[in-house]
Amino acid sequence: MKLLSSIALTSILTTTVLSAQTTMCFKENHKNMTTIETTNLSGGECQNQKSVQDMKNEGWNVADINIEKTENGSNYIYIFKKEEKSISSLDEKALEEKILNRLEERKKQEIATKKKEAYIRKSKSGEKLYNSKCISCHGQNGELEARGMSRPIKDLNLQDFTLSIRGYNNGDYDRGMAFVMKPYATLMDSHDIKNVYVYLRSINQKNEEKQEENK
Repeated sequence: MKLLSSIALTSILTTTVLSAQTTMCFKENHKNMTTIETTNLSGGECQNQKSVQDMKNEGWNVADINIEKTENGSNYIYIFKKEEKSISSLDEKALEEKILNRLEERKKQEIATKKKEAYIRKSKSGEKLYNSKCISCHGQNGELEARGMSRPIKDLNLQDFTLSIRGYNNGDYDRGMAFVMKPYATLMDSHDIKNVYVYLRSINQKNEEKQEENK
């Protein structure tokens, strides 16, 4: 994080704090001195497309001008300079803080995105397992008391749900129908248990949200 922020700060400061830019434009054999500032100049940043006035409008200042009389008029040579705004130490500190905040926010967003993606993967995996092994006894949303014995598993927290499944596997948990549940419990490892729990939690949260909207 420190290295990343330092690199980002250095990059931005490099592009922000610059020395003055200088360019030279010229016009040969111009006959009317009163129109020189509105006449397109050659060379430098002008490239026959910008006049003195255009350059001034873009933030350039006339640092020097050389006028040489010729038989056909005058040759004009303009030296333009543009001062780049430098940032003070106070500005630099504020900029660094802004960069660090932006990097921190981006990090939080990346973590949140990864968590959401992992949650969706777990939910989909849990849905597949639940629909193939659990739904016939525990109901569409885990709301049934299976065979009139078990608690509705949608009401269990993750710890209770995990301890129940492990209890069936170890033979030390029985609410009267352990012999029915044990074959299914032995097929579930810790990841399966978590995935089924996440799936039930997700669908019941959606149901609760719908109920709130309909009130």
